[in-house]
Amino acid sequence: MRSVRAVCGIPPWRTLATQVGTGGVPALTNIGPARQDGPMVEQSDNPPTPGARPPSSTGGSDTELDPLRRLVAPYVEAGAEESVQRVITAVHRVSRRLNQWYDQQLADIDVSTGEWAVLSELARADGNDLTPTRLAAAAHVAPSSMTHRLDRMVGRDLVDRTPDPGNRTRILVSLTARGWELYRYTIAESNLVESDLMMGLTDRQVDNLAYLLEKLLAGLDAGLLRPPRRPGSGRTGGAAAD
Repeated sequence: MRSVRAVCGIPPWRTLATQVGTGGVPALTNIGPARQDGPMVEQSDNPPTPGARPPSSTGGSDTELDPLRRLVAPYVEAGAEESVQRVITAVHRVSRRLNQWYDQQLADIDVSTGEWAVLSELARADGNDLTPTRLAAAAHVAPSSMTHRLDRMVGRDLVDRTPDPGNRTRILVSLTARGWELYRYTIAESNLVESDLMMGLTDRQVDNLAYLLEKLLAGLDAGLLRPPRRPGSGRTGGAAAD
């Protein structure tokens, strides 16, 4: 079973969502014909009637999905496509809830989101040390801010800073054994929550979900998402999810 977080490239404290609560993810049935260039997507033998609610393949009843559909209703009334808004609203709410849980998880282990960004970047470096400049660029912060962040992490024995043997004027940053252990522990704890989130889906549905999110991300990477136009410009922008 593929990890949706891995597909999206989302760090463990920023996965698809954080606390699993009301307003579940819409079913993956009736989403179109099976794709030949990816995993087969489950579909109903009978196409849905326009405006009709599709059956839930996750075991959730219509009553359980009603809160999400009520959130989408104003967007549909304003002219947005219902199916599109169901996807956007569900993804947004799942992301927001998981983010809340991950923030709390990091607070419990006394690690800031900025420090976690450093740990994650180093853990993904395949054993290679990184420069503070590269870490700053990856975290979208100024080099001076990264210097202060690394000072704190060195003091906690989470990272090491050593001169580059090939260029003594350059500093390299690496994970310490304690830093790696903290990273490994946090990932293991996150995986428990993420597994619970997927309990209502079959392995095949999780694969389908990962594949569909890959396609969405590929579209974003290709620049398909255009900046919204101002009201009255002649084009209507997409609705924003709550």
